[in-house]
Amino acid sequence: MKNSIVLLIAFIVTLNSFSQNKDELFDVYNVRNEEDGSTVVYATNRYLCDESVLITFNALKNMKADVELPYRTVVPAGAKEYKLFTLTIKNPTKGSQLGYITKFCHGNAFDGKHDNKYIYTIPYQEGEQYSVGQAYGGKFSHFMKGKTHAIDFTMDEGTPICAARDGVVIFVKADSDKHGKTYKYQEYGNYITIYHKDGTMANYFHIKKKGSKVKVGDKVKAGEVIALSGNTGWSSGPHLHFQVFSFDEKMEVKSIPTKFRQEEGKAVLLKVSQTGYKSVY
Repeated sequence: MKNSIVLLIAFIVTLNSFSQNKDELFDVYNVRNEEDGSTVVYATNRYLCDESVLITFNALKNMKADVELPYRTVVPAGAKEYKLFTLTIKNPTKGSQLGYITKFCHGNAFDGKHDNKYIYTIPYQEGEQYSVGQAYGGKFSHFMKGKTHAIDFTMDEGTPICAARDGVVIFVKADSDKHGKTYKYQEYGNYITIYHKDGTMANYFHIKKKGSKVKVGDKVKAGEVIALSGNTGWSSGPHLHFQVFSFDEKMEVKSIPTKFRQEEGKAVLLKVSQTGYKSVY
């Protein structure tokens, strides 16, 4: 399952500057001042969530930055021409060179924290009850790094799936009808990703082809129907794969354990269960 997108972009610049790439959702670029040789580095974030960015230099000759390097920051959602830092020439009589590697991920990877007090709604309609075929650390696929705190709810194709928490839809894939029991089918899985206010995200995976009821940019509430369940991607049978995740300081996927609401105000961690759990709103 593809939980996210993490991109690596490398630039080697000597005299010319890199202009903004309008085709990229997240872009780091620099603009050079021809008069004094200084260079300003900017970012544009067209994603609907904050983006953490790490910039390390593999070349920096006769230039100095006005920030500590390597540079880390969080670029707000929707930011345009967001200034990161300035590089100035040390000795104007000598040549200069700069080259940097940009790495970024969704949310705040540096000091963002999951709200551990938040109690999630089990992601199907109120009063419905489905078994849990695989829980945390499951041997079929939940033992893999970044997936250890996922839950698989066994249900027929076409079952309404609901948001487990308020948020904004940042990714939707619903164009596939392929599935199989081996990892090679992972890329064919349909999914919806919802971004939460604490910087975490939730994936709703294996949804039916054309089964999304939302689009990128939609704001959803916990309990709202967002999709129909399916059997797409790396799957041994019809089910919903649900997981909350974020990124750590190394910008690697970090799986997050979550508690779910039950009757009488109880909050529980879900385990493998044939009888399953009732969704309580």
